[in-house]
Amino acid sequence: MALNTLKKKAKPHFDKFKIHAQDIKNKLKYGLNAPLHLERIWINPQQINSFIPKEEIKRITGKNRQESSGMIIDGSEIRVMTPLEEDFRFRYSRERWKENKEWHEIGVFDYMKTETIKYVDYSQAQLEVRYETFDKLFEEIKKDGRIKTRQEINPSNFREQDGILVHIGKDGELFFGGIGFHRFSIAKVLDLQIIPACIGLVDKNSIHLLNKYRSPDHG
Repeated sequence: MALNTLKKKAKPHFDKFKIHAQDIKNKLKYGLNAPLHLERIWINPQQINSFIPKEEIKRITGKNRQESSGMIIDGSEIRVMTPLEEDFRFRYSRERWKENKEWHEIGVFDYMKTETIKYVDYSQAQLEVRYETFDKLFEEIKKDGRIKTRQEINPSNFREQDGILVHIGKDGELFFGGIGFHRFSIAKVLDLQIIPACIGLVDKNSIHLLNKYRSPDHG
């Protein structure tokens, strides 16, 4: 098995005591409505048209995307936001599941082998298996008409860890965070109106809006 495959499967270790301590600090500083680390929120993916790259999150917070979940920032610090339409992953997802093109026809395998370091040592067969898995996921979500929470998939999962990452900017504007790209793209293609997500960064002026995102019934 390739070394980067092993790395990909490794789960980050979370010190829950430190997480709960940080949650308390957030609430003491910003009030009871402050976000929790890796908290589940419910969002409409059709309202999201851009994402914040991981390099920008690192620049602002000094942390990786999942570590920065629930951090409160000044949204004006965000300088880089990429339109979804400019991302190859989003485009190939739409071409595959909305236009019914084959993966090889879209050029996915060539792209993964030549443009991404992560999959450079994958064989063609390994890449085909990976994308067959995404096709199965698409069919499952289409059949169910919904995306499951992380705890539905694994009851021992901590909050919405590894869920679709979504940042909340000024005035409650939503930005995709780049984790869960295929699940998020499937939700967009299937026109799902409400899905579970893992909270990312939160603009300090949007804290008062969080309660509406904490319920799947907010519309």
